Amino acid sequence: MQRITFFLLFSLFSLTFLQAQTHEEFYTRSLDINKSGMYFLGGWALANMATGTYGWIRYEGEKKYFHQMNAAWNVVNAGIAIYALFDMAGTDISALSADEMMRKHIRSENLFLINAGLDILYMAGGAWMIHAADRNEKRRNLLRGYGQSVILQGAFLFLFDLVKFGIQYNHRMNFTESTANLGITGNGLTLTIGF
Repeated sequence: MQRITFFLLFSLFSLTFLQAQTHEEFYTRSLDINKSGMYFLGGWALANMATGTYGWIRYEGEKKYFHQMNAAWNVVNAGIAIYALFDMAGTDISALSADEMMRKHIRSENLFLINAGLDILYMAGGAWMIHAADRNEKRRNLLRGYGQSVILQGAFLFLFDLVKFGIQYNHRMNFTESTANLGITGNGLTLTIGF
């Protein structure tokens, strides 16, 4: 009898501290996290396009190509941010089931991890360009400038993707912990975690 009382008190105590969140609230927050990331990426892109264009016009040699690549690279970043924001704005959460919301969230997490892997390849490509510059007198400045830019952009995106993955992963873990149910049946204690 003491065991049952203990488990009942424990489950009541646990439930008061678990802020249960609906799947809709969870996915709305997930989209908000992604939106803030896209605004940040868009801001990075605009700053790099502006300074890149200025540097491309103002400087010569290696610096010119560094800024040229920064401007060009961030046209793509701006396009990604704009596309993602429009895509998220068109999301009708009420039309999604709980499973679809979780799948979309996990897809977003996985996308950040895949992108982090690609970012490592970008940095390696930039390092290769710098290395290749020593053997190519004609394109030395171009390869060095582009290589430095690609390393910078890859490093930024690597940190960005890892941070966004970590935030989204933590958000999902907090949600799955908050949807845990502790119950007592005739066969013993049960723990159910909803997804």
